[in-house]
Amino acid sequence: MKRQFFAFLLLGLAAVPIPGAETNNKIPAELDAALNRASKGVLYSLEPITEANPPGPKLHGFKILGKTKLDQEQTVAAVNAFKAAISDCGHNSVACFDPRHALRVTKGDQTYDLLLWYECNSLEVYRGDKRFTSFCAAGSPKTLNGLLTAAKIPLSTTH
Repeated sequence: MKRQFFAFLLLGLAAVPIPGAETNNKIPAELDAALNRASKGVLYSLEPITEANPPGPKLHGFKILGKTKLDQEQTVAAVNAFKAAISDCGHNSVACFDPRHALRVTKGDQTYDLLLWYECNSLEVYRGDKRFTSFCAAGSPKTLNGLLTAAKIPLSTTH
């Protein structure tokens, strides 16, 4: 009986909206301009669930499995995938965040990192080293996984 109660409690907590998440999923003008003008980007494959402070390079605390520099056409495809994830979501994101993908774009001297986890409908955006905003996100990782596998970058196998 206790086990069922705790399972129910955990499921209930998983459905709690992330504080500060954009409720209307409108991309701020500053970020939208950076995404629309991005001619080059870097796409990351992340390993979200690891031991505390895993060895090797990290992006905002998440272990980097690999990254690839994108040309203009690939950058447009990645930006479109991230924008589609934001626009496809019809509900709030939930209180879990273990991203598998990240996209870095730069406009002028400002860098934006978009970290995405489709399974929990969550996307967080960093401007420099600071969290800038977050969104509900939905859809399929097919385009992003395709770009990463074409560059021979490993994907997370953690579920």
